[in-house]
Amino acid sequence: MSVILRRLSLATSLAIATSLLAGCAVSHSGATDAGQGGGSGAGSASPALVGTPWSFSKTEEGSEAPNFLLQAPTPEQLADEEDDRLRLVGSNGCNRLMGPVVLDESRQTLEIGPLASTMKMCPNPEQSNAFNRMLEEVARYQIVGRGESARLRVMDDTGYLLATFMPVAASDD
Repeated sequence: MSVILRRLSLATSLAIATSLLAGCAVSHSGATDAGQGGGSGAGSASPALVGTPWSFSKTEEGSEAPNFLLQAPTPEQLADEEDDRLRLVGSNGCNRLMGPVVLDESRQTLEIGPLASTMKMCPNPEQSNAFNRMLEEVARYQIVGRGESARLRVMDDTGYLLATFMPVAASDD
């Protein structure tokens, strides 16, 4: 029963955040042809899943939005032959995240985790933990739209939409 309640709570939180995302405009530079997508963009290609920073939401200045980046293994990791997997790096809005990723672009499947994270004291630990659990439930993905309007949709193994992410430009900091 608690799993059902947690899923409903997570679903409610994600639905609210997703509706807030609809009004957010983002700027994305460096999009590539490697992503899947549809829609009618202004001639821009869909961003690639790997190598594009994806953000869950916009936040106030000084706050960190839950986000992630899928990184290909480095030449050193490939040479080591012990770690040739994709990696997720990111943040749940408070703690840094990292973990392995299994991606099949032809089937649009994505497995994340298990995730490791830093253990800072967060103002809202339930929200941060829910974001971590949601990422570990991802089984499929879809990139819809192009350019600035592109969105990454992640679903569980039943096709239930878990979250929608937006691509973000590299930080100017």
